[in-house]
Amino acid sequence: MTAALPSPTPVLPARYAPERSCVACRRKRPQGEFLRLSKAQGVWAVQTGHRSGRGSYLCADTPACWAEKRLKRAFGAQAASLSAQLQTFSLNPGAPTHGSSRPTPVPVPLTPESPSGDAMSTGPILQPMQ
Repeated sequence: MTAALPSPTPVLPARYAPERSCVACRRKRPQGEFLRLSKAQGVWAVQTGHRSGRGSYLCADTPACWAEKRLKRAFGAQAASLSAQLQTFSLNPGAPTHGSSRPTPVPVPLTPESPSGDAMSTGPILQPMQ
């Protein structure tokens, strides 16, 4: 009679990653590769925590996109101050480009006694991000 055909292997779709465009160079990339700028109370600023308000994206790893000339098209008169803000932001490479403002673990050395004389038995303390 007829032989049973093997069932095809299910193809799992790749995990969805939102794609955004850089306002300076117009390159499309996954959202995580951008700095998010938001407009709050009429002023554009680099946003690192909670996302709210009108948003725009710039390439995080391409300083050429941070030049005032490239930012004028999207931000107009605020391009100069925003370019300066981005240059100072780039000096802090450990700053997050996006995500939540949850505390990050900061290792604290354990000492045998606290200043009050009590023995400390706690581990690392969570401190809010700067």
